[in-house]
Amino acid sequence: MKKTIILLLMALSATAFAQRGSWGEFPMIPSKSLSARRAETTKIKDTPAYFKALKIYERLREARGDFRYPVPTFYITQEETVAEISYIENVIYLGEKAFKVCESFGENSEAAIAFLLAHELTHYYEKHAWRGNFYHEYSGISLARQMDSTYQAMLAGAADPAMRKLLMRFDTLSVYAEKAAMEAQSDYLGGFLAYSAGYGAFTQGPEIIRRLYAEFGLTDDLPGYMTRSEREQLSLRSAQQLQDLVDLFEMANLLTAVGQYEDAYRYYRKVLTEYQSREVYNNVGATALLQALKLFKAEELKFRYPVQLDLEMANTRGPEEEAMRKKLLEQAVLHFDAAISLDPGYAPAFLNKACALALLGDSQRARFYADVEARRVATGKYAANVAAIEILLGILDAESGTAEGIEKAKSRWMAVSNGGKNALATYNLAILKNEAPPAAPSEGLSFFDNESIDGQEALTLSNLMEDKMIQVDKIITYHRNNQQSENARLLFNRRSSKTSILFLVTKPGYSQPSARGIKIGDARSAVENKYGPAPRSILTTTGELLVYADILFVMKDGKVEKWALTKVF
Repeated sequence: MKKTIILLLMALSATAFAQRGSWGEFPMIPSKSLSARRAETTKIKDTPAYFKALKIYERLREARGDFRYPVPTFYITQEETVAEISYIENVIYLGEKAFKVCESFGENSEAAIAFLLAHELTHYYEKHAWRGNFYHEYSGISLARQMDSTYQAMLAGAADPAMRKLLMRFDTLSVYAEKAAMEAQSDYLGGFLAYSAGYGAFTQGPEIIRRLYAEFGLTDDLPGYMTRSEREQLSLRSAQQLQDLVDLFEMANLLTAVGQYEDAYRYYRKVLTEYQSREVYNNVGATALLQALKLFKAEELKFRYPVQLDLEMANTRGPEEEAMRKKLLEQAVLHFDAAISLDPGYAPAFLNKACALALLGDSQRARFYADVEARRVATGKYAANVAAIEILLGILDAESGTAEGIEKAKSRWMAVSNGGKNALATYNLAILKNEAPPAAPSEGLSFFDNESIDGQEALTLSNLMEDKMIQVDKIITYHRNNQQSENARLLFNRRSSKTSILFLVTKPGYSQPSARGIKIGDARSAVENKYGPAPRSILTTTGELLVYADILFVMKDGKVEKWALTKVF
């Protein structure tokens, strides 16, 4: 009997929730909700606080890159609320008092504001209001009425006080658990959104919650909501999940930088199961494309493509490799399409799709996506893509085999070579003229040049006593040792077969210089003055990677954020 009741309760809990209304608004913490005073809600958009928060908000929207639906408008408000999304108005509010709390975090104030706003944006992107609104809208259908009537009858007919209490408690807990799960997800994925927008992995969630409770004069135990301690613990657990996701994403970037495209592809796919954005879809597609490039014969790829980081081609390829590269390129196209569906103005995905189509032999569609679609959106921050478009169109022209096509290619590449500064255009132009291509930049330092971090070299696995292991897929595991030293951590990508790779990475605040005197905070020009032009320069969602033989520098806003030593096993 009890088992039957429990099963019925699981089906009835949603209907019982529907009778109590919609989850149309989501407060960060239970301050006074705006929904009760909608007509008198203040909408501030002309103060320094508003403009500072708006800049952060727009950066978050851009980082998510999902413009399939109208993105909520943003306002500061004087009302007694922290941060809240109103689905009725499609507006996200940040309270003035909450803004002041964020300002109390000093140099981390922008990260604190991003934490609150990304939390609310995640409620929107993950459609957390949908379930409640769906139940509310359809609570009048026959089945819903029958389920609710059954629940009410069970409640009224429960002669045993203990059973009646169980019924009421189960209903309350089911709604409580749903809300807690959505808050945790918004902390977690909102944190990754803030990270991808360049605000770092904000780890002070419990502290900001503590300060907000104090500022708003809230008691630690509020009716219908988790206790303050529980909310802090929820934020702490979400921060731990966030760090794992950030680690996987950073490992994918590092693996891409050192040419381990297949493994990078697997890491990006793992991230994609948790977080979907145009950049992640584009990165998955790009690494699939780069894998495919390695499966061409040397004579098949006379020129270098704009997405190409390096080429490691054999002299011969069999039918298995040809089938695999076709599959990879087709997968890449699908991933680029997914990125474009999120943001029809995302230029890199159009260009990468054009490259994939060209490699598939579909030159007509490749030309359309490069010359029409990619060019259409190659403006503003994507203006640099114009040169890459010309490089690809030049390849299509040259491969037409006609004298006119060859002259067009020559003209395009000369126009964008920028006196030899554009490496791809310069290389392709030399090949077209049957000249020797320019020599590759120096591969930089190796471990034999005494490059170390905190006095350690990433030479062996003897110190890899991991404090975290994540199964990426059936053949790859990610290992991390944050306790390697006070100033460095080990990140290890282990495969069940083939190549594995180890990274020794500086921790934030590391003050010692590299072997050639580069410190955290140094400009890009300083790195290249000491190490020479980087053999590879990889753009990421948060900056750039400058890659040398056994050392790479992670750049943010044009300055060194950290660096890593690498070792392949």
